[in-house]
Amino acid sequence: MMVWIRKMKNFNIPPVWTLFAIVSSGLLHFVYPLTLFQFRAIDTGVIAIGVYLILATPIWFKRKSTTIIPRRKPTTLIVDGPFKMSRNPMYLGMVMLSFGVGLSLGSIQAVIPSILLFFFLKKNYVLPEERKLVEAMGKEAEQYFQKTGRWIWFL
Repeated sequence: MMVWIRKMKNFNIPPVWTLFAIVSSGLLHFVYPLTLFQFRAIDTGVIAIGVYLILATPIWFKRKSTTIIPRRKPTTLIVDGPFKMSRNPMYLGMVMLSFGVGLSLGSIQAVIPSILLFFFLKKNYVLPEERKLVEAMGKEAEQYFQKTGRWIWFL
């Protein structure tokens, strides 16, 4: 039993939760299809921006030689690239991808998992990581937090 629990901890990472939200969107949509809207141009744009943020953000972690792994102590404060607009561009990308998939399905229930993903990521990853960043970077992190929104520049 303990081996199984330890293996499950390896799957407690944001991309797995994002995939879970996307699969849940599909299941909710197809189990009880209540199609209310179709936003093909908007959903494609939201998905594209989400995928871009998910793929581009790790490049900045690599450039700055700091960890991308949640819950590890950061060694560098990244304030350029996508981090100019968002303190959490990768998490923003994950929520946008999930939300875009929900929009493309066109039902209210398909969007619900992305909303839950937003709050889940905030509570379990974003807030603890921000505390670690302040512990590691101090005043510099606090100043960055004042200039840059948690999700986008004004939020």
